[in-house]
Amino acid sequence: MQTILSHTKMELTLFFRETLALLFTFIVPAVSFVVFGLMFKSNSYDGLDYFQAYIPSMIGIIIFTTAFFSMGLQVVIDREKGVYKRLSGTPLNQRAIFTATIIKGFFAIYVGAIEILLIAKFGFGSELTVHPFEFFVALTFCSITFFSIGFIVSSLAKRMQTALGIALIAMYPMMFLSGATLPLEALPEVLQKMSVFVPLTYVVNVLRDGWNGTLFTSGALVDLGVLLGILIVSTLIGTKFFRWNDR
Repeated sequence: MQTILSHTKMELTLFFRETLALLFTFIVPAVSFVVFGLMFKSNSYDGLDYFQAYIPSMIGIIIFTTAFFSMGLQVVIDREKGVYKRLSGTPLNQRAIFTATIIKGFFAIYVGAIEILLIAKFGFGSELTVHPFEFFVALTFCSITFFSIGFIVSSLAKRMQTALGIALIAMYPMMFLSGATLPLEALPEVLQKMSVFVPLTYVVNVLRDGWNGTLFTSGALVDLGVLLGILIVSTLIGTKFFRWNDR
């Protein structure tokens, strides 16, 4: 336990020194939420007002950016710098490193989510969810699913430039074809059909279900099932291809 705590402390220290991770985890989602909130706060989507729909949606973006930039990309950077190779000569085992990385991911997501909630509450005077447990369950499950995708990035990318390219390429469909920033019904039909291939689409749906108290209903089963399938497949791929060093 002490080794996990020590490495978690190190991971969090490094996290707050990484400008790119902080930018995409805390700055981009918050600024986007404020801008879109000012533009569309009077709109409604499928019977939900803007904040019922887009507080959980913007937190979905935080899940994506954390998994890809703060975890997947960072693991590749640390591996490329030889961090894990040096740690292999210490009492710290790989399980402790993995656990600390996951804890860092949850920390980033929960803090980012609180940031969005504070902006919504005190910046726009929005009411927050009356189903905090359902939303917490949805948030945690979606986070774990995207962590597994992030580890695919770190498994397949050998260099930082490759991992960064993958994350940046994925960012645009994740943000704009998932319903996380723009309503899908406002997009051309061909783009609406493409949204079913974007994993964040299902995260957005599940987070909205949790936020609005419909997570444990039959209407959420398809989205939960898709995310569970992604989690299983991503875990299998990550387990097969992930390496702590370049060998």
